[in-house]
Amino acid sequence: MNLEFEKINQVLSEWNPIGVDKTIAIDEYRGYIPIIIKSANDEKTLMKCLTSILVNDIGLDYDSSNESHVKDLRQVCEEIMQICRLNFK
Repeated sequence: MNLEFEKINQVLSEWNPIGVDKTIAIDEYRGYIPIIIKSANDEKTLMKCLTSILVNDIGLDYDSSNESHVKDLRQVCEEIMQICRLNFK
């Protein structure tokens, strides 16, 4: 796997929205990385992608009016965007 993929996987496993054990989290979110990378050219698109993963794929509640929900998701989004920006330099 390439470095970008592994760095994004690390961000997702640390975020760990479903709260699985750390040893499981390192593999739990890998399947979402290709679509995340495709969406990472724009912050708004990436936020929509991450929201869709949370709600539609993982089945968690996400409330865009909940400051804590938005802050957590935005942090993940910013970290992923930073990784992708570094790779395009």
